[in-house]
Amino acid sequence: MSTLEARYRRLLLAYPRTHRTLYQEEMLGVLLAAARPDQRRPSVPDVLDLVHGALRAWIRDIGRPRPGQWWDALAVVSLLAPVFL
Repeated sequence: MSTLEARYRRLLLAYPRTHRTLYQEEMLGVLLAAARPDQRRPSVPDVLDLVHGALRAWIRDIGRPRPGQWWDALAVVSLLAPVFL
């Protein structure tokens, strides 16, 4: 693993885990393909873009239900409520 790849991987840790599992390798491939041959550090625009994208991904994930949360309880209640009524 190159130094640049390791630094990009560290920056991608800012994204939510679900987003990383789906898109990390693709994002890393695009970033490495666009890099100069002798580049050792991510460029400032790349860093800003990755941080901006991570913030947007976190904000987008706020409203999504996660397994094991209230969404499952609501499903159970919606099945049992007609029986008791």
